[in-house]
Amino acid sequence: MQAPAASNTPAAEADTRSRILAAAQRLFRKRGYHATGLNDVLDLAQAPKGSLYHHFPGGKEAIGVCVVQDITQGLLGLLAQSRARSTATLLAQVGEQLATTMQRTDFEICTLFAAFAAERKTSPQLGLALAEAYKALACAIQGHLQHDGMAVRTAQDTAWAITALLEGGSLLSQAQQNADVFRLTVKHAVRLCKPELQGKRVK
Repeated sequence: MQAPAASNTPAAEADTRSRILAAAQRLFRKRGYHATGLNDVLDLAQAPKGSLYHHFPGGKEAIGVCVVQDITQGLLGLLAQSRARSTATLLAQVGEQLATTMQRTDFEICTLFAAFAAERKTSPQLGLALAEAYKALACAIQGHLQHDGMAVRTAQDTAWAITALLEGGSLLSQAQQNADVFRLTVKHAVRLCKPELQGKRVK
């Protein structure tokens, strides 16, 4: 299939970049990072070859970094947009949204970050982006916990425990092809949000 003619307008440039990222994420989910070639990404995105290095000078690693950042921003957006009055309610709501997404994508999205983590030695920038993504998610959860009244250090430790629970639950759900496994980990994550169970409230 022949790629459409390139355009130099800002809107066209942004559209090309978005198509490349969307195509890359889809292929990374289906094939894994290592097995996805740049030509495959360009074919699926229907983008001219020169556009890839124009938008992503670092090649596939740079695309992977942007995919991680896009997914992370989406997750942070879910946490920020909710009007839940407590972190427990927030996690329950967002957890159900993620469980539904897992089912809709045939669980392909569950192992995307894990696939990136496996490439840390050969793609250090991708590994760094992944580490920053987990940190950003944990920090966002920590902020909600502190708003609930949890002490800073306790909120920090609890946020990382919750992040680990949710990530582990997503991997197990993919292995079992069952979103209820993830829903179970969400329930345990919600229990960790109780300040009275984790330590004293901030005075």
